[in-house]
Amino acid sequence: MQTSHIQQAISILEDCGHQQELIELIKGRADLQEQETISKQIIRLNSVTPTGMKNYLERARGLLEESMKGVNPFDKYKPEVPTGYFLKPGQQEFLEFEKEGVKQLKDTGIVLIAGGLGERLGYSGIKIDLPVCTIEEDYCYLKYYAQYVHAIRDRALPFVPEAERASFYVPFCIMVSDDTNDRTIALLEKFNYFGLGKDKVDIIKQENVPALINNSAKIAVDTQNFRVVTKPHGHGDVHNLLFDSGVAKKWNDMGKKWMVFIQDTNALAMKALPSILGVSAQNNWQMNTVCVPRMPGESMGAICRLVDEADPSKEIVINVEYNQLDALLKAKWNKEGDVKNEQGYSHFPGNTNTLVFKIPEYYENLKKTGGVIPEFVNPKYANAEKTLFKSPTRLECMMQDYPKLLSSVGEVGFTMYETWYCFSPAKNNIKDAAACITKGIPSYGAAEAEFNFYNWTNKMLQLVGVDVQYASQKQDFNGMQFAFGPKVLLDPMFAITYDELETKFKGKNKLSKEASLVLLEKEVYFENLDIDQGTLVCKNGGKQPKGKIVFQPCDMLNDTEIYKIKATCPSTSEASLKGALPASDLSQ
Repeated sequence: MQTSHIQQAISILEDCGHQQELIELIKGRADLQEQETISKQIIRLNSVTPTGMKNYLERARGLLEESMKGVNPFDKYKPEVPTGYFLKPGQQEFLEFEKEGVKQLKDTGIVLIAGGLGERLGYSGIKIDLPVCTIEEDYCYLKYYAQYVHAIRDRALPFVPEAERASFYVPFCIMVSDDTNDRTIALLEKFNYFGLGKDKVDIIKQENVPALINNSAKIAVDTQNFRVVTKPHGHGDVHNLLFDSGVAKKWNDMGKKWMVFIQDTNALAMKALPSILGVSAQNNWQMNTVCVPRMPGESMGAICRLVDEADPSKEIVINVEYNQLDALLKAKWNKEGDVKNEQGYSHFPGNTNTLVFKIPEYYENLKKTGGVIPEFVNPKYANAEKTLFKSPTRLECMMQDYPKLLSSVGEVGFTMYETWYCFSPAKNNIKDAAACITKGIPSYGAAEAEFNFYNWTNKMLQLVGVDVQYASQKQDFNGMQFAFGPKVLLDPMFAITYDELETKFKGKNKLSKEASLVLLEKEVYFENLDIDQGTLVCKNGGKQPKGKIVFQPCDMLNDTEIYKIKATCPSTSEASLKGALPASDLSQ
């Protein structure tokens, strides 16, 4: 006897085509409960697979045929150097774009990509629960991003009509996965949504898609557990989820202009926000990518301008993966491939996957495609004829491939900053991080991410006139070497622009290499601050001196998991703060 679920699943599979073997497996299964279970899974997959399973499998057949024939998706394009900006904090162009960007904050929403666990880091929790820094308790990535949302609202309010200020808010969306959904919600609830309001945080969940075992897009089945094999579709799902969930429409209806995508553990990405919004607004770009200089051959995707050779009026400015870039450049740009420019970097800037989209046009494009971004397939073939796969494959998509929906000249650009300013993700465990350091490349470990978090503030304080004394002697932290100087937690509420930061320090201010500052509030100013050693905590309307914070190698056997993944552990001495205490708060 077939239940309604079984009948519905069979109907879906018949509509998909090429699935007769799976249909017969379901019909022939003796255990009714197993029939029900796989049928419910198929129904669920049909509802969560972008545009449904039939359309997904039709796209798969086309892409698998192209893959079998060796079709190169870049064949019709000629690569050129893209148009963009290289901004440096403190320079006039940077300051002008930041000033314009502050005006755009009222029209901005933030999308956090947070579908990953901390397993690669050696952490058992979700990555956004990791601490950005360890000199303040419970200062995790999610709190830090929430604080940015609060700070954006605060700076945007003067540009909001007075009658609308009470109800005004900055929308915040988090893309989660099955792995991170429950724990993300639990973290939000634990801290009362960090003051954002539950109704003002949108959560969208990424789902897996059916895996395929041949060029006819036959669905793979785990016969032992009698389940359809599924695999991740890629972080490009965020576009489809924003469309299907109604979030993109809601933000568009709210009159928002800019949607900013950020990654889970790159805290420095938000530092670029005001200036890159200014660039996007001035150029009216539909998409803008935060970039960093990259060396030729560096294992990092690069932004390229690809001009249609048949119709030069058509072009796309898009990320090209590093393993495809050199061959593309050698074929049609420079026979030497990815060569150095006059500054010693590649002509093609590195993609950080911090992205800015112009919402009205973005939403209209999603409506045309049902939210689907062009996909790709990468099967591992088991024979020379490319008819057998070594393991099931699936279609994938990447968020940065959105420009494939565009074709007109001048719609997409990039904004580049020095790496220290905008890019230091935490993604490698300490063993892999130490190996990277040995090779002379960034470790992308949690310890370096925290070090660079402090280093960013030290560099910016130095630029606005503070005398910052750096440590010169590196210390070994379980295979990684760092010279921790002043340790400053600069919360977004304290300052989010260069001009703001400059107004916070009057007179002659000095931080020694043994100084620490915790800056959690907006209305905090200093005049002739001089900390020789110790910590000054500025929160709850006061300034509280504390002992000196020193980073030491953690005890890899007995310390907590948080310190083990960083290989560092802060300790606070009982000694009091030494130096000239700051003057009372100044009024502007």
